[in-house]
Amino acid sequence: MNWKEVIVEINNQAVEAVSSIMNELGSNGVLLNEQDKRSRISAYYPDDNKFFQLITELKERVNALAGFDLDTGNILIEVKDLENEDWASSWQEHFKPLKIGRKFLVCPAWETIEEPGRIIIRIDPGMAFGVGSHESTRLCLEFLEEYIDPDDSPETMLDIGTGTGILAIAAALLGVDKISAIDIDPYAVEASKNNIRLNSVEDKIKVIKGDMTKDLSGKFSIITANLLPDLIIKLLPAVPSLMSDHTYFIISGIIIDKRDIIINKLKDFNLKPIDEKILNDWVGLLAVRE
Repeated sequence: MNWKEVIVEINNQAVEAVSSIMNELGSNGVLLNEQDKRSRISAYYPDDNKFFQLITELKERVNALAGFDLDTGNILIEVKDLENEDWASSWQEHFKPLKIGRKFLVCPAWETIEEPGRIIIRIDPGMAFGVGSHESTRLCLEFLEEYIDPDDSPETMLDIGTGTGILAIAAALLGVDKISAIDIDPYAVEASKNNIRLNSVEDKIKVIKGDMTKDLSGKFSIITANLLPDLIIKLLPAVPSLMSDHTYFIISGIIIDKRDIIINKLKDFNLKPIDEKILNDWVGLLAVRE
């Protein structure tokens, strides 16, 4: 089969949104080349009779991102023919082991690696987003390693928008015993279940296909939400009822220009930020109930 390579060049603030769109349209992962304030995001699709409809939808959705208050800059979309290209191997060449924080090493599922002193998370993204390379995911992982004490681990966790399951897996490997990982995307549900098996933490994580916190109840020791700012704002009214007085609420996916907006929205729901991490233009926050 022949393939099409689709390349979107856009401002860094919109990288996560574009990656999600590409994966939702059937790409088995994306390649990311970041340079200063701009990024080139590549994905591969079969060159068949469905491609015209696919590229039309991709263009419409990417061009609509500015309406979600994202700074896209000048959007450039390029399509290349790849005859007899093994797109999977081409993509896998770009996903290499990645050290994150003091404790984690994110490793492609197809590589064998040992790193004394590091917790190894094996990931095969499938059609979901999140292998740890994006700043928003790294910030969440750094919060988890800092606030989960392996000798006195929190009992429960809720991971909203789990993607590949990387945050839920990290928490399980740190010692959290009961984790609910939720995502509305069926490809993310499939990918996260596969990655949970790869890391042998099936007994600790339950994957749910659902819309954020809809139909959820109970209290969680940790809640993570690595989402775009508009989705975080949509989520906030439901969060306090899922928190106890000792719950940590970790949010990321916040471009620095939206930081103050999110902090003010947290206060509207009696949520108080007590820690903050910044990486390049991205912000992660950890909040508790006031």
